Amino acid sequence: MEIQRDNGKSKKYSWLTAPSSFSVYKKAEASCLESCICERKRGLIVCTCCGKSFVGRIGERCNAHPEIAYLMDARNCAFCGAAAKDLRMAADQM
Repeated sequence: MEIQRDNGKSKKYSWLTAPSSFSVYKKAEASCLESCICERKRGLIVCTCCGKSFVGRIGERCNAHPEIAYLMDARNCAFCGAAAKDLRMAADQM
């Protein structure tokens, strides 16, 4: 296998260092802190269908940032696949 050396010519992945024209979400601004749920903590989720529990966050849409989607938020039960409407946060938080 031959290794390519950087000889000062054009970079192989130059698009990685190019500045993006898209805005990046960093932190909630002060004007929308009251309605923002993006930075909420994880907790114990209980499924009302199968009764099993797991750790995470229930997927909800933030009114302040509707375009943001957190891919690790639970939208279904991890065990039986029940919809998010059947998931509840346990009373005793972690």
